[in-house]
Amino acid sequence: MNWPYLRRGDIAGILLMAVVLAALVFLLLLFPQGQQQNFGFGPEWQCARMEKGDPICVRLVDRDEPK
Repeated sequence: MNWPYLRRGDIAGILLMAVVLAALVFLLLLFPQGQQQNFGFGPEWQCARMEKGDPICVRLVDRDEPK
């Protein structure tokens, strides 16, 4: 099977898509979404995702806070 020669526009399109894909991968590595979920609670909560079922969330206690 004879493939046609690549023209200037074809090469530019391939390079453009490679740059867009590289930028997308870079952004996903820079801002990961999976580990930063707090499931709607504030920063004083720590949640862990369970393999089966709902996540388990624990409120972090400040040592200086009165009981």
